[in-house]
Amino acid sequence: MRDAVIALPTVRAAGVPLVAVAGSEVLEQLRSVADRLDGPGIPVHFVNAYTVSLTSDPRYLRLFQSDGVNIADGTPLAWMARSIHGEVAHLRGPDAFREILSSKPTYGLRHFLLGGSEGSLARLEVAIVRDYPDAVVVGAFSPPFTEFDESDRDHIDSLIRESAANVVWVGIGTPKQDYEVVRLAALHSAVVLAVGAAFNFVSEDVVEAPKLWRRTGLEWMYRFFREPRRLWRRYLLGNLTFLVLAVRRRRG
Repeated sequence: MRDAVIALPTVRAAGVPLVAVAGSEVLEQLRSVADRLDGPGIPVHFVNAYTVSLTSDPRYLRLFQSDGVNIADGTPLAWMARSIHGEVAHLRGPDAFREILSSKPTYGLRHFLLGGSEGSLARLEVAIVRDYPDAVVVGAFSPPFTEFDESDRDHIDSLIRESAANVVWVGIGTPKQDYEVVRLAALHSAVVLAVGAAFNFVSEDVVEAPKLWRRTGLEWMYRFFREPRRLWRRYLLGNLTFLVLAVRRRRG
């Protein structure tokens, strides 16, 4: 059953294979397959310019080049992929989170939320009950903000197993969440998605960029202006590294 999803056509942009069908089709396949998985799950990554900038680490790059679903999250990356290859799925992690939460009950989706502080996670659960009444959340856990040790992973695995979740959302920051979704998908029969700031946007803990900023590829600038001290390195240095890697890999 996993092969039916992983076999989606891909194109390569800046060295990263990206799903080359419409985002709506990807979501439909993930919804349809979640409750029928038998065996390993499906790791799903939402890739943007910052993500690509971190693939200067060969280990991180190999993670995206292995078995999984990579979706272009960032508008600049989607533009680049389309200029080279044509069709590519362009879908932000927060939008995918909302779309799948709003799925019909007939899909049989059971959601587990991994990430955020205890307070923000509680506000997220309230927001889901309010805005997505058909969504079934079977578990949630606020993990340590430090690197996970073996006992942390054992506890997370136990919670997911006991919840019988078939969709696991991971919002613990890049690149940590990308490694974790691969680990979790190998152990649990679930669609496991790394969704970054989606939890904070849906809970309204963080103000999301207006649609115009998102459509024009300037969401990063909006977020940078709001939190310059925290995000300057990510966006200024990260965007420069992204451009260098994209040019180098296209030539190579």
